[in-house]
Amino acid sequence: MAIWEGLLFGMLLQLSVGPVCMAVWQRSIKEGIREALKMIVGVASVDAAYMIAAIGGLSLLLQIPLVKGVVLIGGAAILVWFGVSSLRSKPVEHTPERNSQTEKNGRGGFWYGVMLTLTNPLTILFWSGVFGSLMASHTLPDSMSLAGFVVGCLLSTFMFLTGIAVLGQWMSRFLNPLWINRLDKMVGVFLIGFAIILLQKGIMS
Repeated sequence: MAIWEGLLFGMLLQLSVGPVCMAVWQRSIKEGIREALKMIVGVASVDAAYMIAAIGGLSLLLQIPLVKGVVLIGGAAILVWFGVSSLRSKPVEHTPERNSQTEKNGRGGFWYGVMLTLTNPLTILFWSGVFGSLMASHTLPDSMSLAGFVVGCLLSTFMFLTGIAVLGQWMSRFLNPLWINRLDKMVGVFLIGFAIILLQKGIMS
């Protein structure tokens, strides 16, 4: 039952499109679904680590305004770096179907997913808030229920982002190199805009 609750809760969370979702979509279009799936594993690994940390008491630390502000500002600065990197990425000369060597070699999809999720401050703030509230309210009365909820949330991440990756793979058949290069610019602008909003929240906090 707890797994089902975690799955439903996680799916509601996934409906809010964030930088990770956009990055999975971008990687699937540019480098194929295999690299996108590696990235998803990296994302889920960090989510799991953050959930465990939140259960272990990190949520109490993040209630300190100074700590929360540092997390928001530091994470936002790194997201700006990701955005600038996307804006400056080298132009694609071939469509993903023809550029099979890139897909075989890969470009660190797993570690890209780890770093992007690790530096997204909303991820740790969100999970610390969720599990802090669940434990304080005794909604999940025992460790088995808590573990089931975690598993359900992780399953929702895998299912939703895999769907995004499949969509990106399908779209890559119809996008020429010009549009793929424009996609890089769009994702870069999105990441920088997302980071600016986080910086404002960090400064205000």
